[in-house]
Amino acid sequence: MNDDSTAAENNETNITNDPFEWNYYTFYRIPVIINDKIISNDGMSTVTGRKIGRVFAEYKDNLVVIDGENKKDREYLIPKQKIDRYDKNKIFLNISNDSLKEFEF
Repeated sequence: MNDDSTAAENNETNITNDPFEWNYYTFYRIPVIINDKIISNDGMSTVTGRKIGRVFAEYKDNLVVIDGENKKDREYLIPKQKIDRYDKNKIFLNISNDSLKEFEF
């Protein structure tokens, strides 16, 4: 086996072993939540999360998130590094309301 075929096999392995199931999240339009469990200014209570849209695609190392199914209100290009955690029903981001504007396009 030559080096090129070994490299190709390694790339395929990396893609198929990706722990984040992109096809699932884009196909089912999983909701994206920001500000989940952030401590408020008084230090006693937490602020509940806010849905900013749904995952519509993956572009390079980013998620394409669109707010509004029929009429697009806002579109975001959010780096995958901003993902705090995810489950089968939601993706939680490490982004505040104030910094969300820098990801709009």
